Amino acid sequence: MNRLFSSILLAGTLAAAPVLSACNKPANEPDYQARVNDSLKDAQLKDVKADWKADEKALHLSGEVEKAADKARAAELAKQVVGTSGRVVDEVKVEGSNIDEVDNRIEKDLDAAFKEDDQWDRDNFDLTFHSKAAVVSVTGTAPTQAAKDRVTERVRRIEGVKDVVNDLEIKPERAKEPAAPKPKK
Repeated sequence: MNRLFSSILLAGTLAAAPVLSACNKPANEPDYQARVNDSLKDAQLKDVKADWKADEKALHLSGEVEKAADKARAAELAKQVVGTSGRVVDEVKVEGSNIDEVDNRIEKDLDAAFKEDDQWDRDNFDLTFHSKAAVVSVTGTAPTQAAKDRVTERVRRIEGVKDVVNDLEIKPERAKEPAAPKPKK
């Protein structure tokens, strides 16, 4: 009898395992990516794709459309789904527009702005900029959250930048190396 009871208990536990493991995902975590992709498909915006990045709480839209109105419609659909739970990063390109030239100019302007300004201590900042459809992604390191925020503000001031995704990792300032002693004459 004990063996039969143990077998039934084991079978019940094994059967319940998939149900219990599914409960590990929070019930209130909607699948923004799937919902936006469905909305885009329904709106016949087949060449636009949505990618939800939970760590950023951002939905990235990418692809190419024929008209600027289609780009705006895709962004609006995404914003309706995401609501206040995150933000929409619109990297959709419009056919015929030469956004690649704009992206190249933005990247050059950013490199110049940060290299020519003495406030950006090169020993404590490792910055890389990538512009896609005038949305700038910043990667690298910053010494503090305040410094990371200053980078975002500075990037937004560059002409043509529509949005900024700041993925800088915060690493405390490196210790300054003492200057080498000057040789005696």
